[in-house]
Amino acid sequence: MIRGILVGVVSVMLMTGLSGVGVPAGRDDIRLAAKGVPESIWTEEEWKKARTFSPLPPPPANPTNALSENEKAARFGHRLFFDARLSPKGFACASCHLPAMGFSDGKKVAHTIKPIHRNTMTILNAGQYRWLTWDGARDSLWNQASGPVESAEEMGSSRLHVIKTVMRHYGRELRELIEFPAGWDALWPRLSDSGKPGDPGYDDLSLREKVAVNRVFSSILKIIAAYEMKIVSGNAPFDLFVAGDRTALSESAQRGFQLFLGKKCDICHNTPLFSDDEFHNVGVPSGPFNDKGRYEGLAKLKRAAFRGTGKYADGSPWIRPEHYKIAKASLGAFRTPSLRELRWTAPYGHNGSIATLAEFVRHYENVTGDKAGPFIGRLDPSLPEIKLSEKETREIVNFLHSLSSDYSSQWTKKPEGPRDAGKK
Repeated sequence: MIRGILVGVVSVMLMTGLSGVGVPAGRDDIRLAAKGVPESIWTEEEWKKARTFSPLPPPPANPTNALSENEKAARFGHRLFFDARLSPKGFACASCHLPAMGFSDGKKVAHTIKPIHRNTMTILNAGQYRWLTWDGARDSLWNQASGPVESAEEMGSSRLHVIKTVMRHYGRELRELIEFPAGWDALWPRLSDSGKPGDPGYDDLSLREKVAVNRVFSSILKIIAAYEMKIVSGNAPFDLFVAGDRTALSESAQRGFQLFLGKKCDICHNTPLFSDDEFHNVGVPSGPFNDKGRYEGLAKLKRAAFRGTGKYADGSPWIRPEHYKIAKASLGAFRTPSLRELRWTAPYGHNGSIATLAEFVRHYENVTGDKAGPFIGRLDPSLPEIKLSEKETREIVNFLHSLSSDYSSQWTKKPEGPRDAGKK
């Protein structure tokens, strides 16, 4: 229904000549007012700033994944993302990243086999990021996918289980996309049905066999990542407003954007993604788990077998973790989340400890005023102190809601039953 409304709005824009970028207050506002369209309350400078946030461009191809823009890989990855057979426990990627919940899960922290200490991040627009996960311990979508798959608390699977499952059910399809290592047809049937580093089924393989296994496993991860690149936002009310539809934003939401700029929220939320893709300590209460965030995440990335600087990457990465130092200032810092699609992805914070957007705004106001609280590390000194009335809090929340879209597409639907491609 929402998508239908948006399509109708765009059609009206095209018929009335309003499909270009938004215009500042002036003659065009007079013309629109004559047609019964409300005037914008933004200044010329605010309009200029708004155009730096919209539209959201498509995610760029990832240089470490040769399949990142491959349509056939994306269609294959679509099925793998929803296929619970990749886990012997019966969990799929979609078990935590639910399309109907903004590709998150609505829980404080992810909980499949066992609860973990982190809130499930949405994969909407995840192809835009240089750093993945709350602590930046992964540097690509395919590197990120390796973590939950082999986590005993999440999917409880292993690279050997994934490989055997894919070869048995999708072997022909996989062969159409990748070149198998030499001797693969003789090797894979002999592999144990489960195994990862630390398990005998994997550790007992020769070095050559381990490299072959990791090569194929990383290719499967890249195929899943090609699908995840397709999970993107639609045009949110904010985007429609900036594109010329003056009815798309309420006056309250427009004032919320003015407050967003005036309170300097764009110090960290400063791109069309409304994220600087960096790490900040914003004083979210740590709770019972003392999560050190970026302080430990960078070290994990430097050790990751499937990092962009590793042997399984297809090209040079955007970032090289060895160029970054583990600094004490990163203790308790977490990646700046996108402000897009927040309507669907509550609760908030790295541990899901903040239930609503209004509560998060109040938290930020309190913590930047007191600069102390039950959190790890030191509050980021770049965070501006803010004071808001209840009315202003509502206006900022209304603006934040205007950044959420109807993101539904062919890629957000559960695919038809898994295809049994047979052993090939």
